[in-house]
Amino acid sequence: MKMRFKYRIKEALQFMAFAFYPKTTLIACAVFSGVVITILGMAMSLIPHDSAWYNLVFALTTGAAGSFFVSFVVEMANNYRHNKLAWHELQDYFSAVIDYEGKKQVLMQHVPTQRAEKKAREEFVAAGGVVELDELDQPEDLIQATWEQLPKIVPVLRTTLDEKKAFLSDKEIIELKNILSDFSQIRDEIKMLIMFSPLLHNVMNHPDEGFLRNIYSGNILADMPDWIRKHIAGSESEAGMERLVDTILSDDYLLTRFMEDYDISQHGLESYHSPFDDEDYEPEAYDADDYDFSEPEDEEEFKALHNEQNKMMIEERKPFVSWHISRCCSDIAESIDILERAILKQPFYGLHLEFDRSAEKARLDDPVSSFIYEHEKKRLGKEMKNR
Repeated sequence: MKMRFKYRIKEALQFMAFAFYPKTTLIACAVFSGVVITILGMAMSLIPHDSAWYNLVFALTTGAAGSFFVSFVVEMANNYRHNKLAWHELQDYFSAVIDYEGKKQVLMQHVPTQRAEKKAREEFVAAGGVVELDELDQPEDLIQATWEQLPKIVPVLRTTLDEKKAFLSDKEIIELKNILSDFSQIRDEIKMLIMFSPLLHNVMNHPDEGFLRNIYSGNILADMPDWIRKHIAGSESEAGMERLVDTILSDDYLLTRFMEDYDISQHGLESYHSPFDDEDYEPEAYDADDYDFSEPEDEEEFKALHNEQNKMMIEERKPFVSWHISRCCSDIAESIDILERAILKQPFYGLHLEFDRSAEKARLDDPVSSFIYEHEKKRLGKEMKNR
C-alpha cells in the first residue's frame, strides 16, 4: 500500500512537469516581467511618496506583477493540456524510437549480458582457447542494425510526420523529413533493381488486361478501343510494380532476401571507390564497333538480350548501390539519434530512454551480467580442458 502511494505521488509529479515544458516561453515571460517590475520599482524609489506620479507608478507596478502571475498560470495551463494530449498522441512514435534503440543495442551486442559473454570469450581466447562463432552470433554494425529495422520504424515515423506534426518540435520535424528523404532514395534503388528485372518487359509490352473484366462490363470492353484498353492495363501494371516495391520495403524478410547479394554495412560504405574521385579519370571513348546495332529477329531474342544487358548493368552498379543504401542508413541512424536526444529533453517521455547508450563506458556491475560472465568463463574453461 505504501509503495503504491509513493508510485502515485511520483507519477503525479511527473505529469506536473508537463506544465513547465517548453521552458523558453516561461523564461521569456519571467525575464520580461522582472525587467519591467524592476524599472518601475526603481522609479518608485526616486519619486516622492506624496506625489501623484508615485501613485501612478505604484498602480503600474502592481498591475505588472498581477499580469505576470496571470500570464504565467495561463501559459502553464496551456502547456499542460498540449503536452498531455501529445503524450497520448505520440505513443507509437516514442515506442518506435525506443524499440529501435533497444534492438540496435542487441544487434550490436552492446547490452550488459552480451558484453559479459564477450569479455569471457576474450579472456578465454587470450588464455589459448579457440572460440568459433556462428554468423548469427557476430555483432552487427550500426548500418546493418538500422537496415534491418527500416520496415518497422519508417511507417510509424511517416505517420507521425503526416498526422501529428503539431506535437513535434522544429528539430524533430527536420530530422523526420531527412529520414523520409533518405528512405525515398533507398526506395528508388529498390525500384531500379525491379526495373532491371525481367518483370519490366511484360509490364511495358504485355500488360495484363484480364483485371478489366472486373471493372467494366462485357459490352463496354467489346467496343473499347485497343489503345484505351492497353493504356489502362499498362497504368495498372505500373501501379502494381509500385505496390511491389512498397511490399518489399514493408517486410524485413522480403527486404533481406531481395538485397542479400548487396553489402549494406559499414564495410560496404567504406569499400566503395568512385572513379570520379581519381584525378586522372577520363571517361571511356565511344566506339561504335563495341555495340551491336542489329535488330533482334523476334521478341524472345529481344527479351533475352534485354535481360542479359540488365544483368550486366546490375553487376556493375552493385558496389554503388551497396554504398548508396549504406550511406542512407548511416544518415537515418544519425537522425534517429538526434530524435532520441530531443525526446530525452521532454518531460516524462525521456524516462523511457534513460539507459546507458555508450558500450565503451558501461560497466559490468549488475548481478545478471556478472553471473553470465562467470558462467560463460567456466563453460569456456571446461571446453578448453576437454580439448
